[in-house]
Amino acid sequence: MSLKAFIQRENKLQAAYSSMGFKAGTIYPEDTDLLLERHKTELADRLASALWPENLCCDGELRGAKLQAKAKLLRGAKADLEKMGVTHEWW
Repeated sequence: MSLKAFIQRENKLQAAYSSMGFKAGTIYPEDTDLLLERHKTELADRLASALWPENLCCDGELRGAKLQAKAKLLRGAKADLEKMGVTHEWW
């Protein structure tokens, strides 16, 4: 499930921010059955941002197989959220 992998990635980022002294954001449950509606909305916002072309390819720095793998993960997470009935205005 790509959504679970996306959640793991987001949780790792939040842990890294917290370890640097920044205020941590939401830590999401990895069991997608435990996601609250607000979690789903936040994840949809994060996915929409991550799928933006400049963010997806890291301003042109990410290419080839790594870019394709990232895009596949993000699109899969988006599809998983859509199966849960979540939509976003930018999708």
